[in-house]
Amino acid sequence: MAIEQIILDNPQAYRIHQAVIFSPEEIEFSDEVRAICEKNSCRGYGSCWACPPAVGSVESCREKCLQYDHALMFTTATKIEGKYNIQGWHNARKAHEDITDAVVREFRTEHPDALTLSTEGCLVCAKCAYPEPCRFPDRMYPAVESFGIHVMKTAPKVGVRYNNGEGVVTYFSLILF
Repeated sequence: MAIEQIILDNPQAYRIHQAVIFSPEEIEFSDEVRAICEKNSCRGYGSCWACPPAVGSVESCREKCLQYDHALMFTTATKIEGKYNIQGWHNARKAHEDITDAVVREFRTEHPDALTLSTEGCLVCAKCAYPEPCRFPDRMYPAVESFGIHVMKTAPKVGVRYNNGEGVVTYFSLILF
């Protein structure tokens, strides 16, 4: 059985909240999403290989995504205490990235050329080597939004809940294969 089917059939084994496979043609791209990175002075913008401008233009990112036949979107959903619980958000994101790493390790056994996108920039190094070459390109996953992907529009379009309730933080990863 293909790894993507195993993930769909048993997401709990990977601690995945929701997973779906769809055509990359269904991804909603937006220059406005990318502009948010720059305008909000995101910590990764211009200083990280997982973020713009290092990932390329939205159009080049779109072209990369559309080279693949399938996309697997999966989420984790973590209940956190307190609306402004930054440590809770950080812990949930770290757990999501650990899950993404585990899924990618298995996924690459069948799909070695898959493209993985994940959350808010890379967590592998304490300080990114950018603009010097990335030290761990096989573990660095560009942010979904850095590719100009409008997750808030794409998720419901493909049957994934964007919001999983009050006090729940939902993180997204996307694997194109």
